[in-house]
Amino acid sequence: MIATRLDDEKLLASEEQVFGGPIVGTQERMKVQFLVNDRRACLGYESFAPGATVNWAFWHDEVHYITRGTAKATYTLAPNHRKIITKTFTKGDAYLIPNGARVRFEVGPDEPYLHFCVIMPRFEYSKDERIDNYT
Repeated sequence: MIATRLDDEKLLASEEQVFGGPIVGTQERMKVQFLVNDRRACLGYESFAPGATVNWAFWHDEVHYITRGTAKATYTLAPNHRKIITKTFTKGDAYLIPNGARVRFEVGPDEPYLHFCVIMPRFEYSKDERIDNYT
């Protein structure tokens, strides 16, 4: 077995990371710990700041389990993204995000939104994608 531990304090003390957002030219910010990075699964722990809005496009199936905080998730599903659905998630909730989903997380103002993430199997990048060389 490959084991890990969710450590809220360690996650919250980590540096915020910047990622390219789902709309060209945008950026999203969050704290992330990649706890297990095995060919069979990727396990991560993420924190979205209190009051933040985080937009994300998912290109793989992913499960989240909420350990702290509240967020209103507004999402659309592939392939056509026609129906807009909104749900609120809080500590103890879990959900499956299907490949192709687009989600906007609006975090409550009082505390960060901490969620444990599971991706199975682990996603893979080509060599060019890993070095950001697309020419």
